[in-house]
Amino acid sequence: MNFKSIKTKVLANMLVCMILGLCCFVLLMRYSFNRNAAVLASQSVKGAQALFTISEAREVSKMTAVTDTLNTNPEIADALAAKDRARLLALTAPLFTKLKQQGITNWMFHTPEPDMAVFLRLHNPTKFGDHLDRFFDKEVSRTHQVVVGNELAKAGFAVRTIAPVYTGKGAIAGYVEYGEELGTFIHAMKSQTGDDYGLLLNKKFVNRQFWADSSASWHRRDNWDDARNTLILDTTTTSNDIFKFDGDISAISNEGRVLERYRSGDSVFVRGIFPIQDAAGNRIGAIFVVRDISSFYFSMRQTQIIFTVLIVAGMLLGTIVFLVMLNSLIFRRLERMIQVATRVVGGDYGTEIQVTSDDEVGQFEQLFEQFRRVFVDVLSHIPELQDK
Repeated sequence: MNFKSIKTKVLANMLVCMILGLCCFVLLMRYSFNRNAAVLASQSVKGAQALFTISEAREVSKMTAVTDTLNTNPEIADALAAKDRARLLALTAPLFTKLKQQGITNWMFHTPEPDMAVFLRLHNPTKFGDHLDRFFDKEVSRTHQVVVGNELAKAGFAVRTIAPVYTGKGAIAGYVEYGEELGTFIHAMKSQTGDDYGLLLNKKFVNRQFWADSSASWHRRDNWDDARNTLILDTTTTSNDIFKFDGDISAISNEGRVLERYRSGDSVFVRGIFPIQDAAGNRIGAIFVVRDISSFYFSMRQTQIIFTVLIVAGMLLGTIVFLVMLNSLIFRRLERMIQVATRVVGGDYGTEIQVTSDDEVGQFEQLFEQFRRVFVDVLSHIPELQDK
């Protein structure tokens, strides 16, 4: 191969341009894929957060409606005002059985100020008398309005409502509190979306002894030492490894955050997290989201491969067509002129250059043929000039 020839230089430059173009295309496809995957991951977190908010609002509405219905029953208010625990239990136990079927796991009655103590736990009737000093209790005592929010207690991490109960004379007989475990939320969310969820707690809001005691009462493994900053309270899968997060939950923005994309076997997943606040506004926990994006990932990857093959095939075909045209229109005709010039120099004055077109090369062919004729004419007169 003659590396000094124009044809070789053109071919080399075209090859370099083709490689650069292919690299740019692959990088663009990779950027597009990563961006689409990031958007999908972000939508997973936002969708899970929206679904959790809707579920939370629905349950709060349900518990508020139960409170309103309860306040229409004077017998319940009178039993609470009279501190007749047995009668209050007899009046509410049948209703609690129905409420548990609807997800309400905690139901309590509290005595009014100034002692503000637990009077009756429907979910644990034998345990009562403990004094309350939570944000919920202070707020409902201050406003005498329904207070709603999330709270971590011995009974679990739940969304709760607490509201005053009035007697027929308009006096406050005490307070009623309902709660639904947030763990039921993530299991309901999985049934709707198919994604996996984990309920995490911020360790700095959890007492070590409380966690040990609650783990024992709920017959679960004490996982306090599994991570430095977080605790896994509940998950929708038997594997807790995918929910490991040792960051600071309080530093997560309200919109949540995408953590990473990872592969497990033949599947591809994205992980994200969004915070949960308690009634006092503390970011006490978070919902961890794991979505399987394998179908999207491999579909995009297949599309990327197909487009890459098509682009390479198109560039190769274009290069071949271009070289064929270049050879036909320029190089072959130049080679023909070189051959004629070589013959003329060798003494063959009869070979003519055929003008093949009116393009730039054709004009050059015409000029070269005129030059050849002049050159041949001059050579033919040299003997005559020598005789003179």
